[in-house]
Amino acid sequence: MMKKSKVEVVKDFIFREIKDGKIKNGQRLPSCREVSSYLSINKITVNKAYNELEREHKVYSIPRGGFYLIDSEERLKVVQEEVDFRTVKPDEKLIPYREFTHVMNKAVDMYKNTLFEYESSGGLSSLRDTLKYEFEKDGIYTAAERIIITNGAQQAIGLVFQYLFGKSKGKLLVESPTYSLALKLADHLGIDIIGIERRVDGFDYKEMEIIFKSGEITAFYVIPRHHNPTGYTLSEKDKQKIAELSYKYNVLIIEDDYLADLGSRKGSMSIHYYDISKVTIYIRSFSKAFMPGIRMGAAVLPESMIEEVINIKHISDLNTSKIPQAALDIFIKSGMYEKHIKKVKKSYETKLKKAAKIVKSLSPLGFSWYVPEHGIFIWLHLPENIEAVEFEKKLKHHGILVKAASEFFPEEWSKEKNQRNCNYIRICISGVPEENMDALATIISVMEAEGK
Repeated sequence: MMKKSKVEVVKDFIFREIKDGKIKNGQRLPSCREVSSYLSINKITVNKAYNELEREHKVYSIPRGGFYLIDSEERLKVVQEEVDFRTVKPDEKLIPYREFTHVMNKAVDMYKNTLFEYESSGGLSSLRDTLKYEFEKDGIYTAAERIIITNGAQQAIGLVFQYLFGKSKGKLLVESPTYSLALKLADHLGIDIIGIERRVDGFDYKEMEIIFKSGEITAFYVIPRHHNPTGYTLSEKDKQKIAELSYKYNVLIIEDDYLADLGSRKGSMSIHYYDISKVTIYIRSFSKAFMPGIRMGAAVLPESMIEEVINIKHISDLNTSKIPQAALDIFIKSGMYEKHIKKVKKSYETKLKKAAKIVKSLSPLGFSWYVPEHGIFIWLHLPENIEAVEFEKKLKHHGILVKAASEFFPEEWSKEKNQRNCNYIRICISGVPEENMDALATIISVMEAEGK
């Protein structure tokens, strides 16, 4: 009988530990040092055995975090606790309840004499001043008077759409796919939409120039960073190109930079930064990475639009509530917002690193994943023989919620292309605790089973 290699001895040891229940699904394997000491085998050999187990899809590794067991049968079991990759919300552990309660109380105390008076429709002046300086850190240079405070980024998008298309017969260019509520808003307002494919490497700029040159496009709604739903981020060259084309053909850019605080590549700027005419409409949110319930957003508008947009806002809601504005103002000025965002960024980046490792270790060839380094979305392109809506239902049976991507594509664009181009799943990691990211392994196993 041929003597087993030391690598096989290590693997047999691990299999016995699994069989005896000493290593369970999702648990960390003993360190190379521990196994080396127990079996009297060199650490390099143990590591080699672990790497073989990873290539065999038995385990996955996390940089500086060790190796973790993934067993194919265990992966297909229904998860004990529902894992929600569908809803866009922060992890409850990351919401700064105590700190924000403190600043809310302070805001009430500061504004107690005017608590029941209406605020300017444009927003609390002190918060607008604060945001002017905050935005300058990101290369968004503007006057405080050109900033309006809104009830979330969604209201800002709606106000801009109403202003631009209330009397215009022009068309709106959108990315395909794009933020579904922006599509619904445009449809509700009767705006004609044209789609252009958003790719991991940006856009087909020859196609974009032809569309702009037609003279039909009034504005282009674009999410440059941490794109919803794909997670893509445009390069600086791409953003400069968009700014150049919009200037050349007199097309307004509506830049939805809702997750700018989550960071991206070093030196990353906004399209607004590259716009020499400074007519780009810049939109920011303080809900997705902070406190969803406060519904706080802001828009930087060209000077020519300010008065009428504020009038539209006044008609719809008079003003944004003063106390949340004052609380956010204090939260930013105190340095608590910056500290909180660093904590959120670190959490999301850790989860995305874990996701990337699981996908790299377990996903078979032929399955297309996009896992970014920053942001909150993972984009999965399904094979032709797996239909997205049915796959979403199948995963729900396993206790995992994801979102089929059909609603993110403009209707006319989807009709022109075949259904294959819309066969995607969006996975949002923001509200999922790090320990539940292993549910991605179940997604992969269900996908493998469906693909056979």
